[in-house]
Amino acid sequence: MTQALALPSHSGIRTPHRRVQRMRWVAVSAMCCLALAACGPELQGSPKPPPAFGAVQSRWFGCPSLQGVYAWPPVEASGVHGPRPTNHRWEQGSLPFYANAPEMQVWVQQLRGETTLRTRTINRARNVRSVLTRQWSLVTYGGAQTRCSSGMLDVVPQDVAGGKEASGTGVLPGFRLALMKDGALAVGTRTLSTGNKGSYFSWGGQSYGSYDAPDVETWTWLKLARTAAGDREPPVMDAHVPGATTP
Repeated sequence: MTQALALPSHSGIRTPHRRVQRMRWVAVSAMCCLALAACGPELQGSPKPPPAFGAVQSRWFGCPSLQGVYAWPPVEASGVHGPRPTNHRWEQGSLPFYANAPEMQVWVQQLRGETTLRTRTINRARNVRSVLTRQWSLVTYGGAQTRCSSGMLDVVPQDVAGGKEASGTGVLPGFRLALMKDGALAVGTRTLSTGNKGSYFSWGGQSYGSYDAPDVETWTWLKLARTAAGDREPPVMDAHVPGATTP
């Protein structure tokens, strides 16, 4: 009687095959991650004003003049972080005033390639006295700091001193100004997160291998109503009355 030959174990045959499949999967994942990192920043929000703001003014060459006086707070706002951006300290390249500031005049002037943004507090209370209603805070951006892109004025994102962490990640703030057809000013705040890392493979709460993940570009948009042409300094808006005890 002939003894039957023992068949080789199926597990012994499949083990190398599974290992090859896993290595192929890791390689494909790595290639996909590298490809994504090379495609530019990941967008959160839109680099253009939302359709609800209306149409953007345009011209054949360059950007339309943004000069004018505008009212703060915004009449409309849209972004990935809710209806209003968070209150943050002014850093180089970001808006030159607090995002959650009180009622203000915003005066934009453009002269010889420079753009100047001035802000001044509005006081509507009779019993409140503030020197901020008569003092402008301002910042001027030269031609090297701005560029015209699709009819909108960009303030180029700039490195913030001490803005990078030990891991190499950092944040580049910037903003964009667009004149709307109804005369309003659309302000797009842009935050570019750089130096991000991703992992090739995760299992059981552990990550294996790392790669340079795409930068993340986040946009929030505000719409400011136009109140004056801006060719001259707007009048002070201060309701203070000496001796008044009620608003």
